[in-house]
Amino acid sequence: MIDIHLYGKLRHFAEDTAPTAQSVARVSWQRGDTIHEVIDRLGIEHDDLGSNVFLNGRYADLESPVQDGDRIGLFPNDMQLLYKWYFASSQGSRAPNQDSVAQRSGDPKPCTDDSRDSKDAEK
Repeated sequence: MIDIHLYGKLRHFAEDTAPTAQSVARVSWQRGDTIHEVIDRLGIEHDDLGSNVFLNGRYADLESPVQDGDRIGLFPNDMQLLYKWYFASSQGSRAPNQDSVAQRSGDPKPCTDDSRDSKDAEK
């Protein structure tokens, strides 16, 4: 079985739709399955999915292969994550790494303890 943790408007695909429930759907695993195929069996429209798909806690794409016992996390298209680079990318993932995002956006890299120490020494 594959556990699919559903968030936001995708929660109605879970076995228990109560507001306090875990919002997990369980789908049987078939040899050669990808996330795409599992989602299709569950009946979720791909237009409803955001780009935030996780396999066993790692950022993944729809073509990522799944195994029996895996855990998939799905967020809808109206719940995009702000900091995708915090999640490790899996093979074939489109998740940007932190340095490439910082370079494109012009944001400085995170401050490290070393840089703070040198600034304090200058004062």
